[in-house]
Amino acid sequence: MIQPARARYCPGCGGPNPDPRATACRFCDGALIAAGLPDPRRTIRCSACAAAMPSGSNFCADCGAGLSDLRDLAAPGPCPACSRSLAGWGLAPTAARPAGVPLATCTACGGVWLPNETRLALIADAAAQAQGLEANLRDVHRRVLPSGTLTGRVVYRRCPSCNTQMNRKNFGGCSGVLVDECRCGSFFDAGELEDVLAFVRSGGLRLTRQREVDELDRRARAASFSATQPQAAGDDSSLFGGGLLEAFLHFVFGRSRW
Repeated sequence: MIQPARARYCPGCGGPNPDPRATACRFCDGALIAAGLPDPRRTIRCSACAAAMPSGSNFCADCGAGLSDLRDLAAPGPCPACSRSLAGWGLAPTAARPAGVPLATCTACGGVWLPNETRLALIADAAAQAQGLEANLRDVHRRVLPSGTLTGRVVYRRCPSCNTQMNRKNFGGCSGVLVDECRCGSFFDAGELEDVLAFVRSGGLRLTRQREVDELDRRARAASFSATQPQAAGDDSSLFGGGLLEAFLHFVFGRSRW
């Protein structure tokens, strides 16, 4: 069954426009933003869904929520990606977040710095949208990492808050988005925050948990296999004696992915 296209909301007046081919709002005749993300260097983020909208918009084109900027917030140190100054911003208060949440953006490269409380709030909101979703885990939104990305040389960036080197992790272990993380917060290059939230909204955290369960099961099977093999301590004639058993298990299980 073909589902109707979801409405786009006018960034000027907030009116819903169900026609995906429309270029102007049917209520105020204002221009509708085209498909795709706006320039991340000149955007604000929706407090309800964290979508990036062009600066000056009054309403979110993704969910229709009202937009407002909380400027002049304290900004951390320089951008981890390009070393330019970060600008302190905030997501406007909502019913769920009455105090709003702070963040910082780089107007030069489009990067976004999220303090821990902001990251947890956005991930929790995205995970709530995934509850009750019956989508196949094969349909989870993920980036495809280029070959050799995870085995190449890692460049560790510095945290803009405490200036220590951040860890670089594949968010959720399988999202394909490599995020710089510190105990202070997380840094996302332009477009990465959108991909992480899309991963979570499409059931990515369930996929992460399933992979963890599969890995624990693989280790349990390997341990069970090891426990059932004959132990011949000091008998070099045994094929599975001493270090040979450990080497064999590493060869069979350590290099395979279940």
